[in-house]
Amino acid sequence: MVCLASCSDDERRGVGEQTTSSGSPGIRLHLPRTEPTVRVRLESGRIDDGPITVGERGITLEIDGESDSTSRLPGPVLVEHRGNHWIVRSAPNGEPIHHSGSTIRIRSDEPLRIAGGEHRFAGVLHCIASESGSWHLVEHVSMEDYIPGVLAGELYAGWNVSCYAAQAVAARSFACMEVQMRSHRDWDVVASPASQAYVGITENRTAHEAQAMTRGMVLSWNEQLVPGYFSSCCGGLAATAVDQISPSPVNDIPPLEGHDGDDPCSNSPLFEWKIDRSARVLHRRLAAWSSHHRNHPLERLTSIESIDVHRRNRHGRPNILRITDRGGRRADLTIQEFLEASNFRGEGAPRSSMKPLWSGWSSGSVDRGRITIKGHGFGHGVGLCQYGAQELGVQGKSFREILKWYYPESDIHAGW
Repeated sequence: MVCLASCSDDERRGVGEQTTSSGSPGIRLHLPRTEPTVRVRLESGRIDDGPITVGERGITLEIDGESDSTSRLPGPVLVEHRGNHWIVRSAPNGEPIHHSGSTIRIRSDEPLRIAGGEHRFAGVLHCIASESGSWHLVEHVSMEDYIPGVLAGELYAGWNVSCYAAQAVAARSFACMEVQMRSHRDWDVVASPASQAYVGITENRTAHEAQAMTRGMVLSWNEQLVPGYFSSCCGGLAATAVDQISPSPVNDIPPLEGHDGDDPCSNSPLFEWKIDRSARVLHRRLAAWSSHHRNHPLERLTSIESIDVHRRNRHGRPNILRITDRGGRRADLTIQEFLEASNFRGEGAPRSSMKPLWSGWSSGSVDRGRITIKGHGFGHGVGLCQYGAQELGVQGKSFREILKWYYPESDIHAGW
């Protein structure tokens, strides 16, 4: 495999000691000094799923293994892993070429499609087989080539350039964090909202303009990198990263404690919403989640009578919900836990086509076996709110002003 190449020795080690805003010893995210390569997991599967198609007709692909010479094949190619080898052949019936080892690299002078999908990717593709019997297709792409594909995947075409530029700085900061924190993994981010949406090569002109005007810029505070968390719509009030992401010391910093005052994101169709559900099915889903996570107070509930806000953060946004059953038993969950539990589809969860909740900021009460859940926003609400950033841009705010609103006390660091 090709290692991440453009980080300094300190950055390659990832994190170091610091003192958090609460005064406790913790970990520190280093500010980048050079442009990193981002490893984006595009696809995953099981070894026995069969071959995956890479490329298309009319292009030539170069394939090399960990110790083998380079092979050149006309596209598209079929790629699969058997035993201790990767097998690559031109589709549909080309002569197979074997490459030993757990990883092969695929590159081309032309952008590559994967499995006939609509998106194209210009980075080097790494096919990685794991000991667990799974495989991963990971694109290695420079940060600045990565960012336009994130902007096109995360924001609506037609939104203003200030919103795009603020999102570019946040997305770059988030990716730089993942590069540091996941150096022991085979990839840094996935090409989906689980990390941040990414569509590869894009012709979105605003995305390229925003990338160029913010090139190398990341969020900083106290000489350290600020994780650039963001969500679609915060519902009007800011969440804190310690409450909604994790209590990790990298989140316990002023820029991630949220802004005071109402956010201008009311234009979002999910600023406020309602979902009607079967109380019985919802209870079974919460019970399955609690069993999976050994959340014993929630496991003791025999039904659901109500879901109420129990505690709020300093901005007025709920962060703890209280679930009460008909017998008066109670269980408290963070709103992120409630979101995960309500949408849980793991072992023991009922098979149901229930519409998923968009946010854990929710409440509701049972009437005749049904529960109407009233909610606010879409996502965790930490950091930049995309609908709010768009509205601030419409109001004439610059991307720097937008970032100051969403990441208080932060600065912008020019990393490269």
